[in-house]
Amino acid sequence: MPPLTRRNNLARVLDLTPAPALPPAATDFAKPLRIALVTEYYYPHLGGICEHVHFFAREARRRGHHVDIITSNIEGAVAEPHVIRIGHSQPIYFNGSQARMTLGWNLKKQLKETFKRGDYDIVHVHSPLSPWLPVIAIDAADCPVVGTFHTYFDKSNLYGLTRKWLQRKLDRMAAAVAVSHSTTVALNRYFEANWTIVPNGIDLDLFNPHVPPPPGIRKDVPVILFLGRFDPRNGLTTLIDSFKKIKGTKREVQLLVVGDGPLRNHYYRAAGGDPDITFVGAVLGSRPSYYAHSSIYACPTTKASFGITLLESMACETPVVCSDILGFRDVVKHEREALMFPCGDVDALSDDLVRLLDDETLRARLGKTGRHHAQEYGWPNVTAAILDVYMGVLGPSKVLG
Repeated sequence: MPPLTRRNNLARVLDLTPAPALPPAATDFAKPLRIALVTEYYYPHLGGICEHVHFFAREARRRGHHVDIITSNIEGAVAEPHVIRIGHSQPIYFNGSQARMTLGWNLKKQLKETFKRGDYDIVHVHSPLSPWLPVIAIDAADCPVVGTFHTYFDKSNLYGLTRKWLQRKLDRMAAAVAVSHSTTVALNRYFEANWTIVPNGIDLDLFNPHVPPPPGIRKDVPVILFLGRFDPRNGLTTLIDSFKKIKGTKREVQLLVVGDGPLRNHYYRAAGGDPDITFVGAVLGSRPSYYAHSSIYACPTTKASFGITLLESMACETPVVCSDILGFRDVVKHEREALMFPCGDVDALSDDLVRLLDDETLRARLGKTGRHHAQEYGWPNVTAAILDVYMGVLGPSKVLG
């Protein structure tokens, strides 16, 4: 596998508005590429992989390339141009969270037929060693395959049992991309590859500090924001306990919880009917408004490959308090854009929140630095980095001389 170029990164909110054409990319190809993006995760499922796929596809199309997204059928999905669905998406519990797996007859045959019709130059598989659609696509492709890995994990029984078989799949790929250093740390426990790091990206026009306020947000008290799926690893119970400790000092403050999931009743009970804890539910297009009009974004997540919500908050100039975990260290530094506390430590989280609530100057400094740092992760930069990987895979014959 040849050495490849490294650049920058992010991921975001669904926006199907057509974007204006861009000038040619830093990487110029002899003709527009035909790209297939294969993913278990796409809308209406919400998550970082969906948004990475969607916004890379949008940016690549703006640069003149043809991009098809190949995924599975999921409840609530609607027909969209250049989105090809095969098989059926089944939710499963995997790696401490809810995952998805595509089921169906003759998936490999369907993929081969789809790839043949598409006449693609590149098949780009996301989470390529996950069952079943991505890993099948590696064998079904009739052109070079690039794989992007998105997940950090401490241990994987699946990888432990199937590592030799999966290593052969990994060896078939022309390039192996990871969204962060922490992702490579996890993968190196089981596999060998020449990793290229191209992190996630962010829409800096959408996520900015000047968006209008959302409904339900208070203006008379400081607002602490939680935004994420109701998943144990996202640490909402830790934040609720810390918030109750802060309120015990008779401080006026609101905790705004944006998100949803099967565990909603568990977190409602944890909140105990506190009138200063507001559950908004799941949101999509209004996410930037919640970041921009909150005093602090609190992210007590216990496990992450990359801090995408940290970047979203930073782009909106909102200071961050987050767990000190490997995936977040790839994005923020303590005292630069964020205050970082030991993972799961209720008292330390409370102390950092109080410190920021009491120090408007510190909040402003962290917010300004965050917005500046987030500029590196704009989707044009990320897309150019991925196209550089394609250039390294396809070689001089596809590149303008």
